Amino acid sequence: MRRILLFLLAIAAYWLLRRWRRTQPEKKTPRRGEPDAGGPMVRDRVCNTFLPRSRALVVEEPGETLFFCSEACRVRHTEMEKSR
Repeated sequence: MRRILLFLLAIAAYWLLRRWRRTQPEKKTPRRGEPDAGGPMVRDRVCNTFLPRSRALVVEEPGETLFFCSEACRVRHTEMEKSR
């Protein structure tokens, strides 16, 4: 009798878990090599990382637009420019 109750309990738990998972919204993540919904990809001048333009730090310099993945890369670029 005890085994039957445990078996029924396991089936009920499985059913509830499946039902709960169906109600959860799906998280859409981009596949590898596929840009997320951030638009066109741009390249960081310092570390050569590609990232969506919407997530990049943009610096306008005379005659060109620079993109950086982080504040650290932007600072590093500024330091390299000063040392020239």
